[in-house]
Amino acid sequence: MKRMLALKQVLLFFLGSMIFLVAQDAFAESGKDEKKNIPIQGEWVEDMRSVSFECPVSVFWDGTYLYVESLSPRSTIHVTLSNGVENVCDETIPAGSCPATLYIGVLDPGQTYRLVLTNQFGDRLEGTIY
Repeated sequence: MKRMLALKQVLLFFLGSMIFLVAQDAFAESGKDEKKNIPIQGEWVEDMRSVSFECPVSVFWDGTYLYVESLSPRSTIHVTLSNGVENVCDETIPAGSCPATLYIGVLDPGQTYRLVLTNQFGDRLEGTIY
């Protein structure tokens, strides 16, 4: 009888532990921010003579990281993120290294940040993070 009671307690302990771990994992996933597209404007032609209507560069932000993607391996991309007073991010992504993930930390809520991407051809894209 004591053996059966001990077995039930061990099973209940493992079952409780599993429920706790599953719940903890579910709450951890719900707190993560989704990647948000940052609309960017400007010209990015990489010194090409033909006109392309699609911008080969896109930028996403999840609240902590900036994700820079480029369809072209030609450009070295310089990324600057500023709050108007100081640069929060000032990084260079070598040509052919995209997609790239840049840590920018947690930005101040309610603050507006200006994102500028440039390359060695003189192209420039700008966007805003609110």
